[in-house]
Amino acid sequence: AVPPRHMDSVLDILDALESPARGGSPGTAAALGRGLGVCSTPGCRAVLGEPPETPERPPALTAGQWQLLTELLRHDPATPERGAVLAPDGSTVALGPLLAGIEAGLRSGGFGPPLPTLDPPADPLWAVTIAEALGTSFLLAPGGDDNATALGPGGCWDDVENPQNYTSAGPPSPVPDPVAIGAMDGVILGARLARGPLPVAELLRGYYGTGNGSEEGRPPSSYRRRDFGALAGQGRLEKEVAAVLGVLRTLSPTAELLRDVGTREVADVARRAAREFSERYVECPHIVPRCLWGARPYRGTPAPLRPPLGSVFLHHTLRPERPCRSFGACARDMRDMQRFHQDTRGWDDIGY
Repeated sequence: AVPPRHMDSVLDILDALESPARGGSPGTAAALGRGLGVCSTPGCRAVLGEPPETPERPPALTAGQWQLLTELLRHDPATPERGAVLAPDGSTVALGPLLAGIEAGLRSGGFGPPLPTLDPPADPLWAVTIAEALGTSFLLAPGGDDNATALGPGGCWDDVENPQNYTSAGPPSPVPDPVAIGAMDGVILGARLARGPLPVAELLRGYYGTGNGSEEGRPPSSYRRRDFGALAGQGRLEKEVAAVLGVLRTLSPTAELLRDVGTREVADVARRAAREFSERYVECPHIVPRCLWGARPYRGTPAPLRPPLGSVFLHHTLRPERPCRSFGACARDMRDMQRFHQDTRGWDDIGY
């Protein structure tokens, strides 16, 4: 059977691949990922090199695990949601930019062949995770401050307990939410690996938690917006987007894309891309949509609110003495509260 599209399934695969008893190492998963198509863009290949030949199924993996891994890592820009898994914190993470960042971090830390020096200078970690995708997305998108075609959208899973299918909320941009989140995590974890190698399964288990959450509290991945913001602050993201666009001028086929784009326009694209990405994924809090926690439909016909609103109330939950510690538990609590309000109270929907 094919395992669910959950980070726990990925950790099981990584445990098997990295087992020293089976000839594995911290770089095994990243190399395998590139063979399956993780690093398919010109900028990423300039940093990490040409991918190896398409690999055969490793003996350490079951047929179901191998099918899941190949489905997650084969690059298809038209269906980026196929490369995503549900993490214990409730976020949806694309594995491609995550594994690219992990490989860049390992190689920066001395594990594997050294990374090339890019000309013009660009940080390899940022290039393979977010800078190339973000720069090309805003370069291709129409101009404007509200650029919905360059970022997003999000989406929802069919079942948070046993996720199998992720459906995007609309036509995907080159940087839909799962890719943005995977890229942010790739930067954070790649920077950690640059300080010294760790088994990737151990690193991800500590970052995301396991078993759909942690009884000790929120996993570090819950703080990705804060941690990525600290790394991307003081103009770092804008600088790296501009730098990687300079690198793409020297590569085929992206040189043609940038042929008539001047230095000032590149700077404007980088500035706008960094600003809008930061507003959406760093400064704004993550809001879990109703479809993701499994809400029932509203009963009746809802009346849309008309801004500006005079006031907004934030209400406590039903069980403040027993807070949920995982996304799965929090989603169940939300469904329980909605069921109580609709079935027992007779309300149209959850009251808060």
